[in-house]
Amino acid sequence: MATIKDVAKKAGVSISTVSYVLNNKGKVSEETRQRVLKAIEELKYAPNHFAKRLKKQRYDLVALIVHEIKGPFYDALVRGIQDVLHAFGYNLLIYCTLENRRHDVDKFLNVGIIGGMIVMTPVVKNEDILRWANEYKIITLDRDIKDKAGHMVKSVRINNEKGAYEVVRYLYDLGHTKIAFMKGPKDSLDAKGRYKGFIRAMHDLKLEIKNDYVLEGNFTEESGYESMKEYLKKTSKKDLPTAIFCSNDEMAIGAMKAIKEAGLSVPDDLSIVGFDDIELASYVTPSLTTVRRPMYQLGSLAAHMLLSLLNNTDAFLSDVVLDVNLVVRDSTKSPRKF
Repeated sequence: MATIKDVAKKAGVSISTVSYVLNNKGKVSEETRQRVLKAIEELKYAPNHFAKRLKKQRYDLVALIVHEIKGPFYDALVRGIQDVLHAFGYNLLIYCTLENRRHDVDKFLNVGIIGGMIVMTPVVKNEDILRWANEYKIITLDRDIKDKAGHMVKSVRINNEKGAYEVVRYLYDLGHTKIAFMKGPKDSLDAKGRYKGFIRAMHDLKLEIKNDYVLEGNFTEESGYESMKEYLKKTSKKDLPTAIFCSNDEMAIGAMKAIKEAGLSVPDDLSIVGFDDIELASYVTPSLTTVRRPMYQLGSLAAHMLLSLLNNTDAFLSDVVLDVNLVVRDSTKSPRKF
């Protein structure tokens, strides 16, 4: 199906010129008008009337581009964005990308109904964001784009590295020296930052990082359960670490289930720590020690920054990194002495 962009390319004019012809507005020469009409006929272009109606309100509509709306912390993120947008008369549209379908976002953007976007998905690449930034104001939540000169792109991020460092320091102060780590997805900036903080703290405290103390996961409860279950199958009790730090709460909850199924106790045999402080973290048994990630504030600040760009006030002159804090609950204690 042809788009207005295809018509503009075939006619050798701008998209706005095609729009002027379609809406019979603006100053367009008769020669140009006929060229555009011919391109429309040859391409059998049919304007999207729904999009046409929304076009008038494009700057009142903001998109949140995510991989999926799944997982407990997305609720707080979306609430933070919506509360700010609605307070200022804007609306939110959520677009979920799919693996290996990142170019579908281009088709969505070609409809031309949004004024700006907030992006939080590893599916989208930096080059995509910089290309879109030629037309749209963009806030990213999951990356730090170094080379963005001349583009209206800003970021709000979490201090993942600091949070992870504080977890290791806390466990060390409890007396733990054998600390394992469960990683997150390889393409996640959050996961990379947390692993980096873990490694730096272990080095600073001169603690050994054994190869079998680093487990793989993908931020889901299922991956935490399976990873821990397989690890416990092949590891004798005497060779176990005394604490494990999972790079998000969902994996930590899955790991706790596997530990209990193996006949071990949290925290008597293994202390466990998560990251994010999802609502469920305080309700599981034992309640989960974790790092509080301010998702509502992340969403609300991202919305404020985007509105600042859309209204050319530029109140936020630089990117923002939000702080995190450790929440100590019942899943951690000093290691048992043998």
